[in-house]
Amino acid sequence: MSKFSLLLALFSMLTLVGLAYLLFLEFVFPTLVPFHGGGEGIALNSANNYSQQIPWEAYSRLHLTLQTNETVELYSNGEYLCDCTSYEFNLEPGEYVLVRLKSDSSVSGRFTAWQEIPYEKQALGFAVFLIGLAGIGMSITAVKR
Repeated sequence: MSKFSLLLALFSMLTLVGLAYLLFLEFVFPTLVPFHGGGEGIALNSANNYSQQIPWEAYSRLHLTLQTNETVELYSNGEYLCDCTSYEFNLEPGEYVLVRLKSDSSVSGRFTAWQEIPYEKQALGFAVFLIGLAGIGMSITAVKR
């Protein structure tokens, strides 16, 4: 196998790895919220005294949306926020919140969570992809000489 073939194969793999990482960041990473995945189900009933607590910690900017079928009392770190059936939170990186929900009757619902992609991860993906493309171009140019 020639040196050209090896370099072309190496840089092609690097390009594919960069592209795969960028696709992962775009479509999978936002829903991989540590400890929660894409969200948490809510079930307030007599078994839990119509109350539930959920801790949230943001490793990158985190967006949370609460949707319930009945009105709940919503607390954040012990502080009353509102009586609502829907609410949106935004947490900054490193921020920690303990969310508490209370009701007088059975309630079901869901917290939907997604995180923003840190710029460092995007830059890494683009760099690997572009290095692979540049390597392919240089390999082809070197053979033409």
